[in-house]
Amino acid sequence: MIREWNDTTIKRFLDEGRGAGIGKDYKPWLRVQDIASQGRSTRIYSFTSQRVVHMLSDLQLYYFYLLEFDDRVVDIRENYPALDFHELNIPLDGELTKKLFNSKTKAPHVFEVSFLVTRMDQQNKPYYEARAIKSSSEFEKKTTIQRLELLHRYFERKQIDFGIVTEKEINKQFARNIGWILTAYDLHDYPDLIGNFHYLKQDMLNDLTNPSESFLKAFARLEMNYQLEEGLGLIFFKHLLATKQLTMDLSQKINLSEQVEKYNIEIPILEGDRRAIGG
Repeated sequence: MIREWNDTTIKRFLDEGRGAGIGKDYKPWLRVQDIASQGRSTRIYSFTSQRVVHMLSDLQLYYFYLLEFDDRVVDIRENYPALDFHELNIPLDGELTKKLFNSKTKAPHVFEVSFLVTRMDQQNKPYYEARAIKSSSEFEKKTTIQRLELLHRYFERKQIDFGIVTEKEINKQFARNIGWILTAYDLHDYPDLIGNFHYLKQDMLNDLTNPSESFLKAFARLEMNYQLEEGLGLIFFKHLLATKQLTMDLSQKINLSEQVEKYNIEIPILEGDRRAIGG
C-alpha cells in the first residue's frame, strides 16, 4: 500500500511500466493492493483485454461489467494515468494550479481516470472514451470537483471524450446479472459441455422457446438427457447468454424457478458471434 506520494513512488511506478501498454500488456497505474479503496476492491479477468483488471470499488466493477459485455469495446484500461499532464501546458487558474503538486512532498500529482476505453465506431474504426466513475456523494468534496475539472481539461486537450458516471447512470441489477453470466464465458473447465456443445445448445434453445417452461426444469432435463453433473445446465445457460447465443431481459432480478416467458427470451441470428467455449 502506498504510504506517501512522492518522487520515489512515482519513479518506481514508471520503472514498473505502470500506465503503459495496451490490451493484455497494459499495467494499471493503481492496483488493488496499492490503496485503501472505498467499498470492495476486486481483481477479475477481462476477456476483452485478456488480463486481470483491478477494480477499486463496487461502482467501478459494475461499470466494468457493462464495458465487458459491449461488443464495440475492444480494450479496457482501468486506473489510467494522465502521465503527460504537466507537459501539455494546460491553462489553469490559481486555484487549480495548487492541485498540481502534493503540498507536503511537492511531488507532482499523477491524475488518473477510472477507465480509458477503446471502442469501434460504425465504420469499424477505433476511438477512445475516458470515464471517471464516482459516487454522487463525492461531489460534496471540493477536491473531487477540482480533480475532475483537471481531467476534463486534460482529455479535452487530447481530443478524447471525457465523461463522469455515477450510480445514477448505472443499472446495478443489469450489471450484476452480466457479472453473473460472465463467470461462464469460458467453458474450458467443462469438457462434457464442449464435447456435446452443438447438441446441448440445440436442445436447450428448443426448451427455452416454450414460454411455460421454467429455467430449472430445462436445466434438469438437459442434465438428465446427457448425464451431466448437477449444475452444468445452469453453467451452459449462462455461457449462451455471456456469448450472446441467447438473449433475455437482464435488467430484472432472475428467478430460475419462474417461467421463461417473463424474461423475453430471444434466439438471435449470429454472424461472427463471440463464443468462448474452450477459451
